[in-house]
Amino acid sequence: MKHIPNSNRIPAILIPSHFKFMNNTLWLRWRLPLMIFVLGTLLIYLMQGFIKYALFEHDLSHRINIPLDVNDTNAILISTAINNLVPDLSMTCSDDDIDALRLTNDTSTNIQFLQLVTTDRGCSIYGHVAPVSDDSHASHKITVGNLTISPYTNSRVKVVRHFTNGSYVLAVSEPFSQLLYNNQTNKHNIAVYLIYKDQHIHLQSKKSKKETYQLFQKPLTHDFLLQVYATKTGINDVTKPDAVLVNISLLLLLAVFCLLLGIKNTHHKTVKNMIESGIHKKEFIPYYQPIINSVSGEIIGCETLLRWHKSNGEIIPPNAFIDIAEKNKQIYEITDLLIEQVTADIASLKDLNDQFYASINVPPHQLENQTFATKLLQKLSEHDMPNHRLAIEVTERTPFTDLESAKSVMQRLIDNDISIKLDDAGTGFGGFSYLQELPINTLKIDKMFIDTIGTCDVKANILNAIITFGKKANLIMIAEGVESLDQVEYLRKQGVFLIQGFVYAKPMPFKDFQQFINTCIKSNNNCLACK
Repeated sequence: MKHIPNSNRIPAILIPSHFKFMNNTLWLRWRLPLMIFVLGTLLIYLMQGFIKYALFEHDLSHRINIPLDVNDTNAILISTAINNLVPDLSMTCSDDDIDALRLTNDTSTNIQFLQLVTTDRGCSIYGHVAPVSDDSHASHKITVGNLTISPYTNSRVKVVRHFTNGSYVLAVSEPFSQLLYNNQTNKHNIAVYLIYKDQHIHLQSKKSKKETYQLFQKPLTHDFLLQVYATKTGINDVTKPDAVLVNISLLLLLAVFCLLLGIKNTHHKTVKNMIESGIHKKEFIPYYQPIINSVSGEIIGCETLLRWHKSNGEIIPPNAFIDIAEKNKQIYEITDLLIEQVTADIASLKDLNDQFYASINVPPHQLENQTFATKLLQKLSEHDMPNHRLAIEVTERTPFTDLESAKSVMQRLIDNDISIKLDDAGTGFGGFSYLQELPINTLKIDKMFIDTIGTCDVKANILNAIITFGKKANLIMIAEGVESLDQVEYLRKQGVFLIQGFVYAKPMPFKDFQQFINTCIKSNNNCLACK
């Protein structure tokens, strides 16, 4: 399929359409990443409850191990510190006992207060005072051997170790709100229960029947179980800083993933997807550019040029998609669509001269396949179109890989009255070697050489050499991209009479081409008057 000729006469509508096409490819390139980012952000938002509870549970599961000696099934909270303290006490509340209480209190991360009560006196870290009662006879407690565990004010727990002589050591823990979580919330938003077999106490508030709670529990030892109930508000409060950090991290990871996906989803792939959609919608259509005999003024044929008419009305020029379509082998399907439309269009034309033909550009790889020839001949038969009305132009943008197969296919087409022409001669891979190895009878001179007429460009000599070669090889020659009457006159003097270019007509939709033919016939083949 041919690119639009470089000319200041290109319809202005093609230029903005090209930019629209690029914008569309950008949209296709980033559409999936943007959709994933939006959906991912929505998913993160919807998962906030799960994320916050997971953070809450994770933090609790690590913090609950702090106040326990898990090797002792009877040890709970600060009982190990008490057991280590007892051998250092004289049990008389002497100054040495007070110092031992203070040292244990200072070195323990879980103890906030310690006191010793003997049969006749009491002392504590504050000196010879014992301000905290033992509540040994309280109903709300857990008894494990010689230990009594009961709740204390401000989310703390009180542990009392009793001795047989009536003395006891009492310890008050740090607040459970500090042991279990970092951040503050109303104490009624989190309820903490300690359970030992069939005994239990609430260490912080109580679970409210009016609130919706989520439960977290973990075995502390073989017999002890800690249960934590938290309202939605409580979980939000204590996990807020961590949740913000996690959400930012998730959004950053999502953004990086989408960015990498967008980068990977290259322009090539997005255009490929658009082409695939265009093929499915049959948006690729032929435009027709007449080929005129400059001596007689007669239309001897036309070349079909591919245009992409998108469903929204945009017209995409070939140079925006042809290379990608060829690399992805989508060009084969496009060529099939083109053949279908061209054979239907040309078969419907009336009053054509016997030699009239429409040529179609076909990529080399397609011409190496006998199936292509079979389908082409079948399509001509379906539309009841004489075979000679169709010609094949061999493009040189990609090379042949199997010249023998190509030669066989071309010869079959020639045997069925379909002529073969070399398009853009001298600008591609094969050059004039194709003329020696393949059954080609027509040479199309590329516009880049026609543009040198009347200039000092070195390619002007090449143009003359091509024309000389064509004459000696008895080839039919067609000049492409002719834009001025001076060029027409120069070519006529050189013996090149078949002209294709804006000087006579630009590529046009079939309806306009049909009108062009009718007008030319009515004006006695004065095609300059048909423009």
